[in-house]
Order: sequence, then structure tokens, then C-alpha cells
Amino acid sequence: MRYTKKQLEELIGTDFCRMYRQFNDYVLDHYNVSQIWDKGGRDWESCVRYSRSGKTLCTVFFREEKVGVLIIFGKKERERFEETADRFCAAVRENYDSSKTYHDGKWMMFDLDAPGMLSELELLLAVKKAPNRKTTMCGYCCDMCKAFAGNVKKNDQRAILSEYWKKYYGLNIPAEKMQCDGCRCKKDDARRIDGACPVRACVLERKLHDCSACEGYPCQAFLSRKGLSLEEADGACGLDLQDYYEYLGAFDNKSRLDRRKKRES
Repeated sequence: MRYTKKQLEELIGTDFCRMYRQFNDYVLDHYNVSQIWDKGGRDWESCVRYSRSGKTLCTVFFREEKVGVLIIFGKKERERFEETADRFCAAVRENYDSSKTYHDGKWMMFDLDAPGMLSELELLLAVKKAPNRKTTMCGYCCDMCKAFAGNVKKNDQRAILSEYWKKYYGLNIPAEKMQCDGCRCKKDDARRIDGACPVRACVLERKLHDCSACEGYPCQAFLSRKGLSLEEADGACGLDLQDYYEYLGAFDNKSRLDRRKKRES
């Protein structure tokens, strides 16, 4: 079950699509997970699981004018929640108390449009797993990139990525030459696709963590390495959400850093 941005908006409506995008952005900004789209079962049209190495962080379900977020707490997560239950609103605590516990954990479904639910979901996800997303100096996500050395070793999809780079960025780089250890790798023999990246040189010279910490952000050097947002990629050639986040989402650095600056302001 695959959707373009427009198709998903037609299913759940503009307001729900906006709320889902906010939740999706938060998850992908903070957690090293991939999206897996599927059918929604008996009560829902479709769903997307956010998971890594077979472990699911959460699942979002969709149907007409409705979005639900399923979070499953195992034994240790239930203990952590109960130790800090007073941090959560009454509606979340009531949901927790009334949800059934199965052999694999307590299944809790939350309505995304409930008042204040986005911030509550952030806290719930933190109970399940500490945020672990790492970004490059310009805001790319190495662990989302199919050319990152760890991903190549695990599941080599460079040939597909090469086609996407050619189609959307006009880059003609053979798959076998697409392997990178990341700009933060300190090994003397570190492999980097963009060995002369002006952003990396600038961040190192200024002793910053990334471009978002610079008073001159976004400068011309940064913009020379800016990736396509979902809207830009969809407008250029059109593609479904799963393929965008699978192959191009790693490089949407400006949207990612803009959100970070907004959260920190």
C-alpha cells in the first residue's frame, strides 16, 4: 500500500495530513528507523511501521479523516512508564490503564488529533527508546543514506540510490563508487563521496556541531549542498512517500535543521 503526498492527503484530509507530517518529522528527526508501509487490517485503510532491525518503535494507521498511533510497551517499558506516570496527561494515563496487555506487551492506540497529543507521543516514544538519530555537519542523516558504509555492508542498495541521484540531482556516480564513512568519521583513510565538501570544512574551522549553530545559516556553502524536500522532489518528478524517505529523505537537510532551530528557539 503506497501513497503519494497528494493521495494520503485525499484519504485523511488536510488537517490530519499536517498533523501526521509533524509526527513523522519528529520520529525521523530523532530515531534511526525506516518506514514500512502496509495494509491497515480490518479497521484501517493502511499503516506505516517505524522500525529498525525487526523492532518496531510505533505504527501509524490511516483511514478516512482518521489517524491513530499504536505504541506497544513491553514489561520494562511498562515499568518505566509507571515510574514516571505523573509526567503524562490524564488522557494518556487512562489509555494506559484501559489498554489490554497481550503476550508481546500492552497495546495502546492514540488519536493523533487529541489535544496536546503530539507532545505526549514524544514522551511515550522516549519511554520506549531514547532518541538515537545522528546527523552530519550539514544536516544529512548517515544512517538513512544507502551509500553509508554500514548500510552498504548490511544491505547494498547503491544501484537504486545511484538512479535516484541521477534522476533528482543530475549526479552520474556509479554505484561501486558510492561508499561513505560520514563526515564525522575521524579515521585517516575515511571514505567520503564529497571529499571537498565546503560545508564540512567550514563547520570544522568554526568548531560548530552543525550548520544550524552558525549565525550565517543558511549560507551559500550550505545551500550548495541542500537536498530536496518532499514537496520539491514530488513536484520535480513525483514519487510515493515510502520511496522518498527510503532514498532521498536522508538529504533533506534544510528542513531538518530548520525544525531543529525552531525546537531550540
